[in-house]
Amino acid sequence: MSATPDAPSPAAGLTFEVLGEVRCWRDGVELPLGAPRMRAVLAVLVLRAGTPVGRDVLVDGVWGDAPVADGVNLVQAYVSKLRRLLEPDRPPRSPTGVLTRIGSSYRLVAAPGASDLGRFHHARAEARELRAAGRPAAAERVLAEALGNWRCPPLTGVGGPLLDAERVRLAELRLAAVEEQTAVALEVGAHADVVPALMSLTAEHPYRERLWELLMVALYRCSRQGDALAAYRRAGQVLLDDLGLEPGPGLRRVHEAILAGAAVAGAPDGPAAVPPGRPPLTLVGGGRRDPSAPLPARSLTRIP
Repeated sequence: MSATPDAPSPAAGLTFEVLGEVRCWRDGVELPLGAPRMRAVLAVLVLRAGTPVGRDVLVDGVWGDAPVADGVNLVQAYVSKLRRLLEPDRPPRSPTGVLTRIGSSYRLVAAPGASDLGRFHHARAEARELRAAGRPAAAERVLAEALGNWRCPPLTGVGGPLLDAERVRLAELRLAAVEEQTAVALEVGAHADVVPALMSLTAEHPYRERLWELLMVALYRCSRQGDALAAYRRAGQVLLDDLGLEPGPGLRRVHEAILAGAAVAGAPDGPAAVPPGRPPLTLVGGGRRDPSAPLPARSLTRIP
């Protein structure tokens, strides 16, 4: 007797977006998600896909301190509407395969690649594997494509304490990926290409020392050691004036490495040019490091 083919998963054909406006598609057709708070409930479930989320968590996370006497009932009503949207062909009162209930919690059942956030996480992991395998150019392409999926600030159009906190977390994830992509771009010799973006990023995030490190390396590798040293001075001034801090060990090491090669003559123009006789520059890790650790060897073959 021939085997009966497995029935398709109820979640098949569903895709979700949270790296911008909260949106959902079924078989390529966008679904009308209704009121902002219904979108917010779906957003929380997408962010926690595969994990049960309590009704009380949804109420507190979406409404916060706003008075809502019937928050639990509203969540139940929104979940019922979402089930009808996500599974329009499911017979009434039959078990759901997408928004399941576990006690007083709800769980979104979806493949990791069903959301743009899941695909973003997968792309970062793939890029790290490619980089470890000695394929930085491929890693840079993967990261560039992943970052291209961010259309506007994440979770646009929805609010609440939980989603406001998630918005901050997602923005940090994106910035970390930008740093990774920039470091890989430096590995493949795209020094001049990344300078304009790093100029903007350090202006927008002046306390993020990793960005200053990358900018200094990019300028140095473009034979602009004077500008690299000026960037260090700007970073140090901002940290001191605004936070009362001195540059961390990572920034100091880059500065010392540049000073050690600053007297070497320049090199021919070109984004990948390395001045003859000047040791290339290495960054190992990012952010603040143990001051007792030895200064890394100056080689740009590996920039985490």
